[in-house]
Amino acid sequence: MWWTIGGIAVGVLTPPLLRALTRRGVDAAVLLAVWGVLVCVTLTAVALPGLAELLHRCWLALHAGPPGGVDTIAGIISAAALGIAAIRGGWQLSLTGRHRRRLHNKHAELAWLLTGRGPQPGAVLWLPAAEPLAYSLAGDPPLVVMSTGLQQCLDRASVRAVEAHERAHVGRRHHLLIAVAQAVAAGLGWLPLMRHSPSLVRTLVELDADAHAARTHGRQGLRRALHALKSAPAPSPALGIAGDCTELRLARLDGRRPSAGRIAGSSAVWGATLVLAVTTVLTFAALTGLASCTTG
Repeated sequence: MWWTIGGIAVGVLTPPLLRALTRRGVDAAVLLAVWGVLVCVTLTAVALPGLAELLHRCWLALHAGPPGGVDTIAGIISAAALGIAAIRGGWQLSLTGRHRRRLHNKHAELAWLLTGRGPQPGAVLWLPAAEPLAYSLAGDPPLVVMSTGLQQCLDRASVRAVEAHERAHVGRRHHLLIAVAQAVAAGLGWLPLMRHSPSLVRTLVELDADAHAARTHGRQGLRRALHALKSAPAPSPALGIAGDCTELRLARLDGRRPSAGRIAGSSAVWGATLVLAVTTVLTFAALTGLASCTTG
């Protein structure tokens, strides 16, 4: 019971804390890793007591007579809620994946029309459009898409900074992080930590990509690009240079020198992987427990 209360408290109280740490300039990659750990702690704390009770009561039913009704019902409800959350989250992941694949395929067709060959790993797909565009797409291979209009409104240093920003999204698996955040929001949206995860993670991945671009190409070029491209559009599954947190990003670039490195970036990816792994294990445990009760 106390584990459940603690897990719900984590899920309720931590979103304002994470946002406050973001505003105070704590490294975005570190906060992404912290977010992943908090999500796992919440999932585990909420699910384990019910699962443990369910498995215990099922064992009693099979070996020592009928279990207590109230505790068994509570365990079944807990496991069923976890299963429903996994189904909803999995469905959201599936929708996101299908949408992303369709968009990637359209851009692959554009690459054939424009260059006579498919998209090449590490290359930029340049679109002949007057409107300045810059965004990245996950897929095989991952795509960085930019328009010729970008070269007309930005200097060369700013264009390189924008390209580095988009490559950071691809290389640091930011699309995966956002997909996981959307999945946990779909599955357990009644918890504030899960419900706010998509907007929180989207802000953090933009800050993380900015830090990477600033380390490799300096802050001034990226600042000029953000000022010029505040309203640049991007397809919904893609990650573009513009966003809702532009003012926060500019303020971060005006502050101390970005210091996130490979270790912090890797920890963010491990955070997303940990969320997926814990969710899979808990779902398997819930389904196993329900199956054993049914068999008994």
